[in-house]
Amino acid sequence: MSLRPTPMSRVALVGLRDDEDRILSFLHDRGVVQVEAISKEALAHLVPERAGEEHRKLAEELLRFKALVAALPPVRVEKRVHFADIPALLRAASKMTIDEEVRAAKREEDGLLTERKVLQDNLRLAREYAFFPEDLSLLTARSLLSYLGESPTDRYAPFREEVAALSHEVLFVEEALPKQVRFVVAVPRARADAFGRLAQKHSVRLTAAPDLQGTPRELVPRLEKELADVEGKLAAVKGRLRRISDEWYATILPIEEQLQVEARKADIHGRLAGAKNAFALEGFVPTPEVPRLRAELERVTGGRTELYDIAATGDAPTMMRNPKGTNVFEFFIRFFSLPMADEIDPTMVFAVVFPFFFGLMIGDAGYAAFILAVCLWMIWRIGNPKAGPTLVPGFLVRFTTMVMPAPAMKQLAKCLVPGCLIGIFVGVGFDAYFGFSLAQLTGNHFDFALWPGKGSLPGQVTYIAKLLLLSVYIGLATVTLGLVFGALNKLFHHETRHAVGKVAWIVIAWGITLLGLSLIHHPYPGSWLITPNNPSPSALAFQPFQYVLIAITVAMVPTIILTEGGLAAIELPSIVSHVLSYARLVGILLASVILAYVINSIAVLGGNGQTAMITHGVGYAVMAVVLVLVGAVFNIVVGVFEPGIQGARLMYVEYFSKFYTGNGKPFKPFGGRRSFTLPQHPAVATTAPVPPPTPTPPS
Repeated sequence: MSLRPTPMSRVALVGLRDDEDRILSFLHDRGVVQVEAISKEALAHLVPERAGEEHRKLAEELLRFKALVAALPPVRVEKRVHFADIPALLRAASKMTIDEEVRAAKREEDGLLTERKVLQDNLRLAREYAFFPEDLSLLTARSLLSYLGESPTDRYAPFREEVAALSHEVLFVEEALPKQVRFVVAVPRARADAFGRLAQKHSVRLTAAPDLQGTPRELVPRLEKELADVEGKLAAVKGRLRRISDEWYATILPIEEQLQVEARKADIHGRLAGAKNAFALEGFVPTPEVPRLRAELERVTGGRTELYDIAATGDAPTMMRNPKGTNVFEFFIRFFSLPMADEIDPTMVFAVVFPFFFGLMIGDAGYAAFILAVCLWMIWRIGNPKAGPTLVPGFLVRFTTMVMPAPAMKQLAKCLVPGCLIGIFVGVGFDAYFGFSLAQLTGNHFDFALWPGKGSLPGQVTYIAKLLLLSVYIGLATVTLGLVFGALNKLFHHETRHAVGKVAWIVIAWGITLLGLSLIHHPYPGSWLITPNNPSPSALAFQPFQYVLIAITVAMVPTIILTEGGLAAIELPSIVSHVLSYARLVGILLASVILAYVINSIAVLGGNGQTAMITHGVGYAVMAVVLVLVGAVFNIVVGVFEPGIQGARLMYVEYFSKFYTGNGKPFKPFGGRRSFTLPQHPAVATTAPVPPPTPTPPS
């Protein structure tokens, strides 16, 4: 296991012109080379490649087959097809002569869909305004503008009065419903603007009157018959398309996929260079893959290809490699910034530390269990979108997907699961369940509570001093780890002087922190602290070990200046603030605990001479239950956002700032997945198995 991304090697490949298509096809199917622009040194001896007539023909065929795939209904494709070369692919594409038949059917389908939509709208209006007794053609007079409208019942009367005041030629026909009024109105064209302003003022919804002949009651059966005829024609067209798809889809889809492969090959031609009988390309390959790639190329081309390492020019791309289970936390790292290829990848540490921070800040088994259940449900539901309706309101689903797309939401839920498990453990240790404790509710002491409360105070409040001390040591450990990684990064880049500076920062962080803690926990008469035994502190006086800490810390300052520069000394206060910043772990924990404690005490538990609301009768009991539920919901929402945001912030700011550069470029190898075609060379099939066919291809 390594804490660094996969090492990358920049390689150059030189092959014969006759093998160019074979090599590019192999590299596409192998998918391990990120092709780069050819270097200036190579261009001094070679000429940049240009796409030819064959590539133009392939692009035209790809557009044609994409249109066919989009037009035809998808069917299951089981068989895979092999295309030996580009001429074989173009021959297979030229045999496809159903374009005009598909286009005609699709045009007819689009026209029928439009006609169906118009008929459905007209039928709906005819049914809704069946109360209008006259021929609808009367509403299309040149001198009038006519509308079908809906108004809230309480706003209709003033709206009608103000409209009637516009002109004596206004016509109203209405139908009163329980909560609204439907009406037909005709106004002179000269008054249209004023009428529109009144409708907006009174929140009246208007629809232009349709251009129809006959009364609504006469129109309904006629429109229903026309709609049925259109539905029949539409079904016939869809049936034609389905028959075409049944016959040809299994042939079209592999050709379209292979054309996409050839299009990807054409896209990289601008990065290649060549001579009369040879060509060359350069790119990045994961270092462990280089020997195997070299052997496979020799087998594919009969030893007519050379692959050799060259000096890297520019930044290498980054391919993160983290064990399964921790790689889900790459979501947070990518959200912040991708690591450089030659620096430490913080994912592993993030995967351990962030859940601990999250669980500690929740600190309640009930809240953590509820959040865990929601996360597990989200993971299942997003992974099974066709599982059926849920009880979640639609507006809430739309809001959450607007804030974060569903795949990212699923990733976030997976990241929160271990934090929730730790939160359950911490909550059980504090005997905390939705702000209550079993000891409070039953009056008994429970031995499984590792940090039980005393009296009526929760355990989190009882042990606040120890928790604050723990948070300082957590901060010190995390900042130290960040500085250790920073020193290692500098050593990787052979910057020994800066690595020594990072070590000096570690000594300063420990020296200042331990000195501060010792002054707080070991005051004595004659010291500078005001205590009952020392109400008038004298000048600074320290114990011997405190003098040692001061000496070591001060001795590191010149080292910082020599290794990091004179301006680095102004960062001395920040190292202390970064350590103390971890006290927010306890602050967020206590904010939730105290809020729940206050609400539960007022509503259910009572205390401090006050009786609980729940004991004052039915009305107060209902109010008490509502108050507890509202407090629980608020704490759950806060328990998701605050621990998540603050936990990530502590990692991003106080931890990453000690070693992390970021701004890496993702590794994007040349290639793509095959679902309906076979690899063009046996070497790929033996080393990089192709995924199984897609059961239901995309339309």
